[in-house]
Amino acid sequence: MPGAKKLTVMVASTVHHFEDHLQQICSVLAGFGYEVWNSHLGTIPGINPKLSNLENCVAAVGRCDVFLGIVRPYYGSGKVGVRSITHEEFLEAIRLRKPRWFLVSREVTLARQLLKPYMFDADGKRTDFKLKKNPVIDDLRVIELYNDAIQNEVEPEARVGHWVQEYHRVPEALTYVDSQFRDPKVVRAICRGMSKP
Repeated sequence: MPGAKKLTVMVASTVHHFEDHLQQICSVLAGFGYEVWNSHLGTIPGINPKLSNLENCVAAVGRCDVFLGIVRPYYGSGKVGVRSITHEEFLEAIRLRKPRWFLVSREVTLARQLLKPYMFDADGKRTDFKLKKNPVIDDLRVIELYNDAIQNEVEPEARVGHWVQEYHRVPEALTYVDSQFRDPKVVRAICRGMSKP
């Protein structure tokens, strides 16, 4: 469609130890022809000085066309209340039923499997288990963020939009980004299909 507006992709991720990789992922998406929004890179347009960082980021999720969330072993420094800004962005994309794709670091999925018996009781309720400082993950809420992305609380047959692709090294994440986003026409068709009632 000549003259069609570029699709906007919001890339939500924590940044610590991931700056160059985040730039690389966003550059690949821009190379495919998307307008890429990312708070760390300063590319989210229309930041309202009257709003908090949290409010601006959540509002951007509502305005973007497509959401790419990356679950990493670091929960993020932008904690407001009980959750981080990144976590709130994920929840907003899920709530709005945005066309969304997720990546998760293998460190998070491995930690989830190892810590599940301690974090949750037999009924799946969260225990008061606390995490000691360690070099693998900085906050148990990264596991809760992953559980939200896979819709862990939803009955399996009712889950939609819960594919979360595991990666170990950044080239694996880039392979997923390439396979999902290389053709904006396909993504645009997905967006149109999801906007229908």
